[in-house]
Formats: sequence, C-alpha cells, structure tokens
Amino acid sequence: MIALLAATGCTGPSGGTNSPSSSAAATPPSTGAAAPAVRLVEEHLADLHLWVSNQSFRDDPVVLTISIDGIAIVDQRFTVEGQHTFVLFPVRVPPGGHVVRVVSATGVDFQERFTMPERGRRYAAVGYVNAVDDSGRAIDWLIRSTPIAFA
Repeated sequence: MIALLAATGCTGPSGGTNSPSSSAAATPPSTGAAAPAVRLVEEHLADLHLWVSNQSFRDDPVVLTISIDGIAIVDQRFTVEGQHTFVLFPVRVPPGGHVVRVVSATGVDFQERFTMPERGRRYAAVGYVNAVDDSGRAIDWLIRSTPIAFA
C-alpha cells in the first residue's frame, strides 16, 4: 500500500521523483480541432496533479495505462526502484464527474468515479501494488483537495 500523508502547502515529494517520459508529457500538435477536454498540460496549467508509482518489487517493471473519460493520459513502464518513485502527470480536467481507469499489463483493471470542482486543484495518486503475502495485485487510488506528501 502507498504510504501517503496529507500535507497542506506541500508541492510534492522531496525527492525520488521522475518526470513523465517526453512522449507522455508532450502536448499533441495543433490540428485546428479543439483540444480534448481531458489532456496533459504544463504543471502550472493543471487542475489535477496525478502522481503514479509502482509499489511492487514482484512486478518490476510494470506497464500502466491510465485514462480519464476514455482519454489515455498515461501509457508507460514504471519501475519500483526503492518504492519512493512517484511520476507527476499534470492534467487539465473540466469540472464535473469523471471516471479514471487504470489497466496494468499484468491484468489489473481498476475504475473509479471522481468529481472535479468548478475552482481549485485536485491531487491524486495511483499506486500499483502486488503484495508479498500473495493477497494479489491491485491499484491504490487517492484523490484529495490538498497536496499529497509521500512517505
């Protein structure tokens, strides 16, 4: 399970973070069409700070695909390293109800509903776990209105 602490005013973990791969963080080229409602953006433009981590020494690395409302925002391989690696994906998400879906290459398929407010930012964490006690693979999901500190 991810060790997460609520910390008002914290901008993220103090160390052990990675940036998303350049292809994952890239903004799609302009084609003249309106940008999708949910999309990766620069950190200061994001209203959802999504942190992703592999917490499983048994499944190292693991490929995770994460979508919001059917729009893929993450599709990459995550290594466990020392279980203190959290990768930030800054996302623009309009106000209202949404569905996040996380699918792992190992067969985990997780969905959860969440609501974005009219104003303000949300902070979320996705942790892939595979317990050493054989209790199985799972996704830990947390979303809150205050920044998340990682322990």
